Amino acid sequence: MVDNSSVTLNRYIHRTSIGVWCSLVLVAGAAWILPIEVAQAWAVDRVPNDEFLRYEASSAATASVWLLRCVTSIGFLAVSLVWWKQRTAIPFLGRLVKQFWQVTAPPGAGFVVSITCRSMVFAWIGLAVVHGGLSLQRRLWEWPVYRLLPGRTILPNISDSNRDVIRYVSLMTPPGSRIFVVSDQKLYFLSYYLLPRRIFHVTHPDSEFVIAQADNQRQLAAYRVQDLSPDQIDRLKPDYLLHYFEGTQYVKGENLLRDSNWIEYQQRKHGPTWRPQYLVSLQRYSSRQSP
Repeated sequence: MVDNSSVTLNRYIHRTSIGVWCSLVLVAGAAWILPIEVAQAWAVDRVPNDEFLRYEASSAATASVWLLRCVTSIGFLAVSLVWWKQRTAIPFLGRLVKQFWQVTAPPGAGFVVSITCRSMVFAWIGLAVVHGGLSLQRRLWEWPVYRLLPGRTILPNISDSNRDVIRYVSLMTPPGSRIFVVSDQKLYFLSYYLLPRRIFHVTHPDSEFVIAQADNQRQLAAYRVQDLSPDQIDRLKPDYLLHYFEGTQYVKGENLLRDSNWIEYQQRKHGPTWRPQYLVSLQRYSSRQSP
């Protein structure tokens, strides 16, 4: 005897697969026909006029187009395989749907219990989709930095605040500048990402062999400008002086607003309500020695 509910369900799955297949054909075709340069231009036009943001947007757009091409092509092949094997594939999918419906409505459970159970399952699936989408969005935006490189290659300990400092200093100083830095941070990332600028930093002896921890869980000892003699700095002939402190021992409320350009730069990126939680101050260096 034919189960009418199974026939109806299989017919619905068949029609749905046709709609999905047609959608994948259209999206995959558009993704492969669309020039990547168009996507790059569209993404760049929607970010502030900042060199690094525009670079990130352009690279993220490139990665997004290639991801869309791959996913839609794989989906197209998968749905085509279902069509090719529809005599066995569609009834199999129908049985999966019926089993899910039965599992989420245990024998003897009332209507309210069944609806609640199914709603919780769909909510869990929806939450997984949202988290997956947000993770994918962040991964695409970070693609210019991380790509598929191993952690030891891309400096895994670099934080968001480190990135902001790198971008700001790069924006405000010309290539080839000599920058003297006083900081309670490990500055290997500055030396690398700010090339061809040259970074000079005097490490405190108590921090020389100390491994930094995330969120300043381990406060590193550091020199301030007043702890160094004018000759120590002058003999390096720096063009700029950068203060960069994140530890509460070195960050004072009145100093956080010292560099108006830094505040303006961050507010353009994060919004007008942004307030500094760590000290960054970049200024042209002038000798402290008496003439």
